[in-house]
Parts: sequence; C-alpha cells; structure tokens
Amino acid sequence: MGRLERPLAPDAGPVTAFARELRMLRTAAGSPGYREMATRAMFSASVLSEAAAGYRLPTLQVALAFAEACGGDRAGWERRWHEAARTAGDDGAPRPAAKAVQTHQENELRAADVRAVLPPPAQLPMEPHTLVGRSALLRQARSLTARSHGAERPVAPLVISGQVGAGKSAFALRLAHELAADLPDGQLYANLDPAVGGHDDAAGIAGGFLEALGIPADRVPADPGQRIGLYRSLLKRRRLLVVLDGVRHERQVRELLTAAPESRILITSRSRLLGLDGVRRMRVPALERNESVALLARLLGGDRVGAEPRACLLLADACGDLPLALNLAGRRIAARPEWMLQHAVSDLIGDRRREPAHFLGRLRVGDDALATRLDDAYRQLTPWARLMLRQFAGSENPPSVDDVVYGSAEALAALVERSAQPVEDLLERLLDAGLLDHSDLPGQYGLTPMARAFALTQPDPTQEAPPVAPRPEAPVPGAWLADPAGPRG
Repeated sequence: MGRLERPLAPDAGPVTAFARELRMLRTAAGSPGYREMATRAMFSASVLSEAAAGYRLPTLQVALAFAEACGGDRAGWERRWHEAARTAGDDGAPRPAAKAVQTHQENELRAADVRAVLPPPAQLPMEPHTLVGRSALLRQARSLTARSHGAERPVAPLVISGQVGAGKSAFALRLAHELAADLPDGQLYANLDPAVGGHDDAAGIAGGFLEALGIPADRVPADPGQRIGLYRSLLKRRRLLVVLDGVRHERQVRELLTAAPESRILITSRSRLLGLDGVRRMRVPALERNESVALLARLLGGDRVGAEPRACLLLADACGDLPLALNLAGRRIAARPEWMLQHAVSDLIGDRRREPAHFLGRLRVGDDALATRLDDAYRQLTPWARLMLRQFAGSENPPSVDDVVYGSAEALAALVERSAQPVEDLLERLLDAGLLDHSDLPGQYGLTPMARAFALTQPDPTQEAPPVAPRPEAPVPGAWLADPAGPRG
C-alpha cells in the first residue's frame, strides 16, 4: 500500500483532471507503491509521483509508463493525454521558454532507456575490513544523516574531518555502505585528492556523475554551469548516495552540494571546511587504546597479540593510536610471522628519541606511506605555519601518557615572541591541514608522535628563501618570517 498523497488543487483544469485520473487508476490497481511501480516503468519513483501531483502535465512517455505500471490500456491513455494536452494548450511545440525544460525531459527519457539495461551506479570502493570500534561515532553519524520524524527539510551534507591518518575515508565508507541500503537509485563516489589524480573542479565531477546516472555523453552539457545544474536536478529527483572523498578546499565541492530531499551527501577532508554553509560536521579522532589493540589483533591474529600484549601496547603508543600508522605497521609485521612479536616491534620502532625519523620512514607498505601523506599536508602550509609546527614539535612540553604533546596558544606564542591571537590562527590552520588536533581541554592543541617526528625532520623554515621574486637587494634568509601574514609583495 502506497503512502497517502497530497490533495490535488481545487481547480478543475485539464492538468489536475489528468492527475486525478492517474490516481484513480493507481487506486484501482491496489495502490502499489511508487518504488514498486518504478521497477516496471523504468522511471524513478519521484518522476512517477510527480506525474500524479497535478503541478504540470507529465510527458507522454511518463504518462504511458505510469499507466502500464498500473495495468492501464496504452492506447486509451495515449488518447487521454493528447486530449489533456490540447485542452491545456500544449501542442508539443517547443516554445522558447520551455526549451530548457524539454531538453531536461529528453535527458531523463534517454537516461531511462539506459537504466532499463544498466543497473544503478554502485561506485563505492570496497569497505575496509580493518575498521574497528567507532561505535559511538557511527551512532552520531547515523543521527546526523537521518531525517527527523515529520521534518520536511532535507538532510544537510555531512563533512567528516580529522588529522592525517585518522581513518576518515575508512569511516565514511563504512557509513556509506550502511546508508546505501536505503538509497536504491545508486551510489556515486569521487576521490578529489590531487595526490591520486582526483578532479579539482566541480564541473568535471558533475560530468562523470551524469554519465554514471545514465545521461549519454553527447547529452552532457558542455557549459559548466548547465552541467552542474543538470546534476543537481537529477539529485533532487532520485534517492542517491554521494561520497566526495579527500576534499582539499571548499570551492571543489560547493557547487555540488544541494538540499536534495531524499539523497545523502558525505564529504571527507582533513579540513573542517568552515567556508561551507548549510552542512553538518563531525571529527574523527585517533583510536582508543583498546581499539588499537583490536586493530592489531585483526592484522596479526588474536593469538599472537594475546601472547605478547606489552609489545602491542608499545606499538600502539608509538603510532599515537592512528589507524593508518597501526595498519601499515601491522601489515609489515604480519609479513614476518616467524619473528617474535617483541623483536619485530623493537626492530620496526628503533630508538624514537634519538632517531625520530626511523620509525616514520619504515611505515611504508607498497605504494602507501604515512610520511608521504604528512609531506603532502606540510607542503600546503605557509612558511609561517611551518615554523609554528616546528616550534611546537621542538617545545619542551613533556609528552602525555598517550605520547601526544599538548600546548596552548598562549604558551606557544611565548616561544615565538608573538601575541596569542595570530598564533592561535596559525594553530587552527595546522589543525585544518591535518597536522594537529584539539584536546579535551579548551584552548589546548595536541601533536601526535607521528606528526611530531615528521616536523622535527624538516628543515628550519627561517633558512628557506622567500617565495617571492627577489628584490634588487640580497634577501636575508628568513627575514620575511617577521610577519605572521607571510611575505609582502
């Protein structure tokens, strides 16, 4: 039994009358749900529902598909449609004001032909099997992506942020696979990270999504604005899941976001993307220590971990409970099953106090390395932010029990002899670069052992040449760092 529909307009016009007849046909057929009808009609449930809404006369193809899905006579309903079109003054000629609508309808019809042969897009990558814990975070994410009972406002896109190696993408994919079960029109996925060849423009991403949704390549608009507009239109009319992974900055995705009534949009980024309005946000922290041990048990085997728990705790401590570091270290050790776990961990970690880069450099498996990702984040920083990171890493603040160094803006401002406000702004930039995280105490920032080891191996930013054209006089190394705003032209 389908849900109750909104009452039709009280007028007796031909469009309203035709919609009323469609509803009567559906009632006579036992009131099948629009999703059930969509499987027979090869049009989405939202297109069929709109046909009987009475706002406008549906296209002939949609009207016939609706009728046939309810057991109606095709020839009879074709006559009814032409009569309604003549009465409404719609002779089928493309008037100038209706050309854009007609083009969109043609795209929808051709997409329906493709959907009759091809399945809905299912572009989500494989769900990571090493995701452990995160139960509370998943509950929070489900709540943020759920539509409130009785609420008519669409669900806002969800931005999932976190530091380098925190497992943002793995978490988002777990959530996406859960949400996909209730979004039957398909899943769209795009990795926007330039480091893996991702798209940097919204129009390019929209073009790929349109083809995945069944729009033939020759019907995808060449104009970037029209292409994005068509993508938004389809998103509003279908129940889709969209995952935008590895976003660097707001302009990559701002035009792709829309208040789609039934679709869901997930975004992952190191940054909180505070420039995006109308979104919800959550942050993925490092693992709890028991979750780190559970991850190592999944990688190394429960028996091996249970036999040498101290070695596992030592490794989790060295990794700062970051899922990526634990994953890389665990896979390296798993490749040496003949070694004692304590020996393998000691060999991998080395002397972190004397050689901070040793362990970080060995966290590499195949084409994935933690140092590469940290370097990618570091290269996006201004020189002043680099100096702030290095000062933080070299501060005399003792590491906490979880080996994270914590500091406040006031304390770090004293190190560089600056006021606290510009230093706090720099710390926020480092946080959005994925190199710091907030602590549980207001005003405190945390630097993980991995990010700290990386920062200590970088050259002194005060010795770097200024990133502007040289002036006639010889530049003084690091002189441009006197102003936190960076070099001046």
